[in-house]
Amino acid sequence: MQIQLKKWGNSLGLRIPHQLATRLGLSENSTIELIEKDNTLVIKKKRTPPSLKELVDSAKGFRYPDDVAEFTNSGPVGRELI
Repeated sequence: MQIQLKKWGNSLGLRIPHQLATRLGLSENSTIELIEKDNTLVIKKKRTPPSLKELVDSAKGFRYPDDVAEFTNSGPVGRELI
């Protein structure tokens, strides 16, 4: 796909075609990263940090592995300060 750069103030701008933006999940207020690597420009969608709700939802159904579950579910054995 070829895109022509256009002058935008003192910078250059490019337009991302609608179909490509849709496939990549980009919208008007998306943040992207520009990475210069080996004389190439890489445009990468910046991941947004998950919200607290997303983090909590991702932990639902969590189970400790069997070798750790026994320890976490056990009570004090000696004079631990818990």
